[in-house]
Amino acid sequence: MMKQRYRVEAIMASSKQNKLEVPRDVMDVLCEQDCSSLQIPEIIERLTSLGYCPRYEPTADTLTDIATLWIWVDQEEMLLNCQMEPLAVH
Repeated sequence: MMKQRYRVEAIMASSKQNKLEVPRDVMDVLCEQDCSSLQIPEIIERLTSLGYCPRYEPTADTLTDIATLWIWVDQEEMLLNCQMEPLAVH
């Protein structure tokens, strides 16, 4: 059976004060990890192993390929809206 895979194409990050930067190890995971669904389970698993306490948030609009993810950076939560790109079906 062939399955669709996804990869993060673009990221929009924001936080309460908009002073946080996305940590380098988070960017590495987001840029390198292919995912089996738009719920990005592989990214969540890797960020959890790095201690970021990620939380996936389902969006109501299923027409867009955007995965919404919250992570803890220092003492503040950061929102990451990830534009997902469908890859070739495997």
